[in-house]
Formats: sequence, structure tokens, C-alpha cells
Amino acid sequence: MFRFTRWFLVPMVVPTIATAQGNPVVEIGTSLGVAITSAHGSSVTHFGIPGQGLLGQPTVYATLFAGRTATIEPQVALSIISSEGETVTTVGLGGQIGYLFQGSTSNSPFIAGVLGFQSVSGGGTSGSDFGLGAKVGYRVLISTSVGVRFEGGYRRWFDGELNEFTFGIGIGGIINRD
Repeated sequence: MFRFTRWFLVPMVVPTIATAQGNPVVEIGTSLGVAITSAHGSSVTHFGIPGQGLLGQPTVYATLFAGRTATIEPQVALSIISSEGETVTTVGLGGQIGYLFQGSTSNSPFIAGVLGFQSVSGGGTSGSDFGLGAKVGYRVLISTSVGVRFEGGYRRWFDGELNEFTFGIGIGGIINRD
């Protein structure tokens, strides 16, 4: 648990590096798109606006710019569904560490390593899973305050033996130093 917590707390300190260099500090957004999850010969396709996040759920991200080319991105997803006295709660935590080839202040292709943790509880049962993967994409700056990224990714969920493929568009508001 200590290692997991460390990976989510350390990124909160990194924006001070970006601030000192005059780069954007953070981009906060969500995405729309499709997530295809497959296992044991069957698949589920989920399209959402917002969507394309952790196992297709709507996910909010905060990209922290660590210097000119490095990014650290915590992600969170929450879903509570209730019907006829039954409630199912899904909590997702994710993260990604990326590299912007042209830097954070211009349009740029990027690569990223991604991880995810998903917990589902309801109906007297609960379960969780952990996944690792990668993304590739292209980030376009619409202005100094809006970023749009086109991306595709893969993540392997280990306990459920799931393969997750994602394709989407991320839209975020950029908070600059000034």
C-alpha cells in the first residue's frame, strides 16, 4: 500500500518544477471515446461521452507538467448505480507517466505508461483488479488554455485477465503559471 500511495502523492510536488520553468502547470479534463474489453473469447465495447477511461468509465484526469517534456497524470473514476434497493459502487484510480516529444508548449506526439486500479462492490460482494499498459497519441493546443489529445492505448488487467483497448479524444483546460 505504501508504494501505491507514494505513486499518487509524489506527483503533487512536481508542478513546482514546471512553474519555475514557465511551462503550463496542470491540464484538467476528461475524454470521450471507446473502450473495448476482451477476455476468454468475448468482448464488451463501451462508447461514452465522457468515456474511454478506466474500463470505459467516465474518468477525470489532471496532467501535471514536470519540466518541458515529462507529464505525470493522476486519474479518478467513480460510479454509483442503485436500483430496487441494490447499490453497486465502482471506484477507479489510474495514473500515467508520459513524454511529449515536442514539449508542453506546442503540438506534440506523446507516449505514456499507464496503470489502473479498479474496485467494485455491491450485492454483498466486492472485488478489485490492477492493470498496466501504454498509450500513444498526439496533443494539440487549441489555445494557451485548451488542450485536445487524440490517443489510443492498451492495458492488461491481471486478476480478471482482461485486455483493454482504448481510442479517444481528451479535452482539458490548461492552468498556466501566469
